[in-house]
Amino acid sequence: MAAKPSAKSKSSARSTATPGGRPAGKAGATHKRAAASGRDPATPESDGGAAARSAEQAREIHTINEQLGGPVLDIYRTLLPNLNSLTYTDILASPELVNGCLLIFEKQRALFATLLKDKDGQPVTTDDAPLWCGRSVEDVRVLVIRTTAKKYFRTHGDRFKDVSEHAKRADSKVNVSLLERLFDAVSRMWSGGPSTGARGAKPAANRHSGADRFYDTIAPLLRHRWQVPLIPYYAALPRSLIQELDEGLLSMRRPEDLEFLLSIGRSNFNEAQQIAGDLAQEMLKTDPRATVGVSHAGTVEYERLLNGLYHTMGARFWKVFTGTELLDSLQHKTTADIVEMASHLDRMSPSTVDYLIAHLQRPQIAPFLRVAEQVLPAAEFDAIFGVPGDQRLAKVFAEKAATIRLDPSDPDDFEKRLPFIFQAYKSSPGDFAKKL
Repeated sequence: MAAKPSAKSKSSARSTATPGGRPAGKAGATHKRAAASGRDPATPESDGGAAARSAEQAREIHTINEQLGGPVLDIYRTLLPNLNSLTYTDILASPELVNGCLLIFEKQRALFATLLKDKDGQPVTTDDAPLWCGRSVEDVRVLVIRTTAKKYFRTHGDRFKDVSEHAKRADSKVNVSLLERLFDAVSRMWSGGPSTGARGAKPAANRHSGADRFYDTIAPLLRHRWQVPLIPYYAALPRSLIQELDEGLLSMRRPEDLEFLLSIGRSNFNEAQQIAGDLAQEMLKTDPRATVGVSHAGTVEYERLLNGLYHTMGARFWKVFTGTELLDSLQHKTTADIVEMASHLDRMSPSTVDYLIAHLQRPQIAPFLRVAEQVLPAAEFDAIFGVPGDQRLAKVFAEKAATIRLDPSDPDDFEKRLPFIFQAYKSSPGDFAKKL
């Protein structure tokens, strides 16, 4: 960004209420916002200092917009001729175009090297180092992401539920049917507010439109490039739900994850938090989809699994509740058997659980999982024993392990002999499979 600022596109990102530095939002994001603005979050500012800082931020954002709408956009136009007919503001209003541009920057950063300089004209090669404008690449990326989100929300306004814009475009990457299902789920199952004691949407000043209130709620959570394609789907979420999820929103990286969560409905979502009690906030922060499983399991089964697993699994415990099939399998297993799988349970399919308990003795379950992970690459372990996994292979591994002849005088003999089975598979998966 060493080029002299141009005179165009003065207001595009400025309209986001300084999204790159100190966006409106929760106290939980205070440190990150203050860090982006270059201020120690623990140091209070006087009114004069705050005003000066606000003016400085406005100048920085104005400069960034000039650069993005000038020399930066010129580079993109050489790569993407279809951008020649669009203004900087047009591009910022399209999550699809912005995502494409951010991907190009990530993959071809060298093309922008002449613009990525610090105040001394030296190259900036990392995302967190300040550029000559005073902001880092990460700050600029966040500014663009939040500007795009605000423009999308404002453009659609009360027409969030109108997905015709995406349906009419042959090149749209938005899954229109899934988007329609999200809006339908919210309209049918998300009336009412948060459970007692849960953090709900705070009253907003009347001067804010619905789109601006929605943006103010979600803005502190918009930080990553992978979130840009999700902006149309985020628009379907109830604002109160976003406030409840807080950091947990970042654990859901696909539209399907949002759909899975919305499928629970407000009533069951509140029930899950009541069942989880003091751990409700940890559950929402770790993976909000766990509310589906907690509500499905009910208080008695939840307490049984909590008492047996949480002290060993910690936050991984919530992954067990992100689906109902695994819970249905565990419901018919003894707590003692389940505890033996605690080291890997959050990665296991219901079929794997069934096969290990059916074919192995209880003391053999944990060693089996340890050896499997030690011998097999992580991706292969998950492909066989994870979700959805390879049921045929998982079953045969359990069956072969059960046939090992053991020295009854050596309690560790099973774990010592077990690697042979996995090594045989690893050395020749094709031949191993043929002999099944």
